[in-house]
Amino acid sequence: MSDEGRSSFGLICFLAGAAIGAGLALLYAPQSGAETRKKIKDTSEKVADDVKQHYEKVSEEAKKAIENVKVTAEKAINNVKNFIDGAKESMKKEIKEELKEEPKAPEKKKAAAKA
Repeated sequence: MSDEGRSSFGLICFLAGAAIGAGLALLYAPQSGAETRKKIKDTSEKVADDVKQHYEKVSEEAKKAIENVKVTAEKAINNVKNFIDGAKESMKKEIKEELKEEPKAPEKKKAAAKA
């Protein structure tokens, strides 16, 4: 798991623990039921907002990372294609040169045979 994933997981665990702790504190505090319900509602809304913001942040970072991987992969693919195209052209030139030289070789053998 990456460091980002671990810190995200740790933050989520922390927020969940904070919510549970706050809920328990509210339940055992000496106050009326209406006050307790209001505090639980307010705390749960705050935690939900925090989790939502963190999720959006992590989601945006993941999208950026995916885009970076995509761009890097496209560059690598283009580099490989260019290398292959260059190798093809080089091989074609070598083959053409060899084919040009081949007819000369038999003529040399004939001249050597006549001598």
